[in-house]
Amino acid sequence: MITNNISRTVALRVKTENNKNLLEFSFEHTKHSFSRANQRGITASKISVTIQYGEIIRKQGLIFYILGENNIPLSHSKEKSKFKNTVVIVSGDSNQLITCYRTDKPFKYLRQKTKRLNKQI
Repeated sequence: MITNNISRTVALRVKTENNKNLLEFSFEHTKHSFSRANQRGITASKISVTIQYGEIIRKQGLIFYILGENNIPLSHSKEKSKFKNTVVIVSGDSNQLITCYRTDKPFKYLRQKTKRLNKQI
């Protein structure tokens, strides 16, 4: 079960596999993330599904949640084209959403990123 707020907060409620515990998570949009999500038509529901079911890749101090075509849950299979290849980037040390977008080949793009941040001069 997923619930969302309409504000700058994305809240998730996830039941554990044995349905005994209910875990609650919340993520806060940055100004950039909020405006980009609105521009790109990525709703809080899409972000929630991506975080809950997406594959996790940790790089450059960030957490990338990628919802590939094979990760989409059956409950959203009718809307597969709206969800597939969605990427949500979360700060690695907090619960802030950095940005979100959709791309044709998200796994290939992330493999090509360097593992460490560029050194500042």
